[in-house]
Parts: sequence; structure tokens; C-alpha cells
Amino acid sequence: MPKYIFYPGCYISTMLPHVEVAIRFILKKFNIETIELEDLSCCPPKINSIADELFWLTLAVRNLAIAESKGLDILTPCNGCFESFFEAKMMYTERKDLREKVSNILSKLGYKFEGKIKPKHLVEALYEDIGLEKIKEKLKYRLDGMRIAVQPGCHFLWPSESLTEKEEDPFNPVILRNLCEALGAKAPYYSRLIDCCGAGALKSTSPEKALKLAESKFKSIEEEVKADLIVTTCSSCMGFTRRRK
Repeated sequence: MPKYIFYPGCYISTMLPHVEVAIRFILKKFNIETIELEDLSCCPPKINSIADELFWLTLAVRNLAIAESKGLDILTPCNGCFESFFEAKMMYTERKDLREKVSNILSKLGYKFEGKIKPKHLVEALYEDIGLEKIKEKLKYRLDGMRIAVQPGCHFLWPSESLTEKEEDPFNPVILRNLCEALGAKAPYYSRLIDCCGAGALKSTSPEKALKLAESKFKSIEEEVKADLIVTTCSSCMGFTRRRK
């Protein structure tokens, strides 16, 4: 039975509690055992590294160190948390200058990180640990006849050089599509599948640019997929597009 440190992330727990309830139901249904630790902090989002790289990396590695002390990988359903942890581990491993600074700070707090664990996204756990066939066996209701447009989200796919541990082509992602089709639906490729939803542009540039990105995404979905619904792994994508659809 798979066992992880569970890290739901700030946004899902505070803004999308219904999503968290569904996630916990699925984890229990597929016997994915989770442990929750109260001393974990915000991931924090990778965008914080623009202002203070050492601050971002230290907090992220602290979370990884706490999970590593339990001997378990850290599981998160949040794209932003997944990216932050994944890149933090990569930078800590590859950048000796940063590793020494972070290690020095963490040692004063009683923490140590050796890079023995890895972050894992919820959809990876479902795809790799459970598998499509077991998911099909557990179905109570099928989505036959439905058409789904998937939105993996930028932080699940990029930067590809740091996310190569999973078997996913960032230019033609299939994990989420295959999971949806295991439920009986059709989840075809469409030309804007890997495009940003616009949430990132909203935060870093302007609402106008963000809305243009979202508009092109919705147009592609409506014309090419004729989707009944959109399925995303990203809480930011979900929150942004639902408010501006």
C-alpha cells in the first residue's frame, strides 16, 4: 500500500475545500495511506524566488527535510507546491553555493536534508501507484459519452528539464488524458492544451493579458473539443478560469 506525507497546499485547503474533501475520499478509496505533519509550512510558491531566492529555497527545503525525517515521499495535489518542491530539490542538489547556505540555516533549526525523497503529484500517484485498470475496476459510475478538455497546468509540465523523472512529454502530455479516459470519457488533444490559462499573467503582468490567454484557451476548447467540462490538476487554473469564464 503506497504511503506518503500528505501536503494539500494552502490554496486548496482555504479556497477549494470541496476539492480537498474529494481528494481525501479518493485517497481512502484506493488505500493510499497518508500522514499529515503540523510543522510543515507554506511550500512557498516558486514566484517568491524572484524577490529572495534563498528565502524561497530554505522554506521549501525545510518542508522536504521534515518529510525526509519520516522516510516518506511528499504527496501533493497542488501544481504550485509540486513545482516548488521539485525545483527546490533540484537546485539544492545541483547548486553547491546555495546548498551550503541553506544547510547552514537549517542546521541551526535542527533540520537536515539529504535529497533521499521526492515530491509526487496526486495524478502521478493515481497513474503509477494505482494504475488505469484498478481505477476502472473501482468505478461506480462511468462518464461514457462525455468529452473532456484537460488542463495539466504549467507547473506540472515545466520546466521540463527539472521534471524529467516522470514519463510525461510536456509538449504532448497524456497522464491526465488517460486518467479521464479510464473513467469512460473522451479526452482528445487540442491545439492550446499546453498553453497557460492566464493566472500567471494575472499575477505578474496585467489582467488584460491574462484574459486574452484564457480567451484563446476557451476558444480552442469550444471549437476543437466541444467539451462538456474541463479537468485540471491546478488549483490556480481552476480558480482563475471559473471566475472569468
